[in-house]
Amino acid sequence: MPARMQKNESVKKTKILILKLGAIGDVVMALSLITAIEQKYPGAEITWVCGKIVEPVLSALKKINTLITVDEHKFYKNGLRGKISAISDVWRALKGKRFDIAINCYRSKMYKLLLLPVRSNVYLDFSGRDRTNSFIPGRYHADEYARIILGTDDWQLKNMKFPKINLDGNSEIKQLIKDIPSPKIILAPGGTKNILRSDDLRRWHVENYKELARKLLEQNPSVILVGAESDGWVTKEFIGINVVNLIGKTSLLDMIRLFTNADVLVTHDTGTLHLAKLSDINIIALFGPVNPKERIGVNENAEIFWGGKKLPCSPCYDGRNFADCNNNICMKNISVEEVFERIVNKLKTEKRK
Repeated sequence: MPARMQKNESVKKTKILILKLGAIGDVVMALSLITAIEQKYPGAEITWVCGKIVEPVLSALKKINTLITVDEHKFYKNGLRGKISAISDVWRALKGKRFDIAINCYRSKMYKLLLLPVRSNVYLDFSGRDRTNSFIPGRYHADEYARIILGTDDWQLKNMKFPKINLDGNSEIKQLIKDIPSPKIILAPGGTKNILRSDDLRRWHVENYKELARKLLEQNPSVILVGAESDGWVTKEFIGINVVNLIGKTSLLDMIRLFTNADVLVTHDTGTLHLAKLSDINIIALFGPVNPKERIGVNENAEIFWGGKKLPCSPCYDGRNFADCNNNICMKNISVEEVFERIVNKLKTEKRK
């Protein structure tokens, strides 16, 4: 019979390494890994190799013990020399470390280079070799991350929650949010761009957002625009419309704080959509070329418009590339009027609660 463990003896923690750099939406969906790890390996010590853009969000998660940050611009944009430099930075940070489990959240062999010096008892990846290493088409990606870690494929995954984000601390956005009258409707007309590419087929046309803003303002809610600095082009489209423009003016954590204190978000398939899942805001999600079942969980607080639902060409995204399409009729099928009516009904429902 084994001797009883003394109080000063610590239980060996499972050491787990996760590699997922970006983009924002992909990293948010991968956060189900944290919840799944906590279920299967309570108290695990988690190290995450991430990109600089998503670092603030991951830093606000208490369950992650160590972050190793990759400079995405060096890795993706600065040619072979930049890639070698970024990889070398990660190798130095991982040198001499041993993990019980290493999780590479990519299909491309390129990312395997980042983990070459890692010593690990178990190596998991998403290479697509078989069912164990593949996302099953049509399933929510967050559930698929969890499935591969938990080794189970049943109803329990429907209750998978994202870990809680720590939003404590001072922020100028807090007072700004208080000063904006309710109800607060947030629109995210930009997005669909990341460091690797631009996927404009996913975007609901900015003219639709403008018309929606005008109709909403007639009903007296506050309309707020959000987005990254790269979405600055949207600003000129709303000149003369009485919106609160916060495009390029909020950090990722401030954006989550804003969602937490607002009523409804309207957006297409963007990183903003996924960030909003880390709050309790009502989401109206607009989809066309992408299967929304792969982006929105069955228990998430989101209502979906899928303009491509009855089109034989939709979805046209294969997990890597979109179709060569010059007329995204799938997004054009979503009318301003039906989105407006859904917002009004949502506000009425919330008021009755």
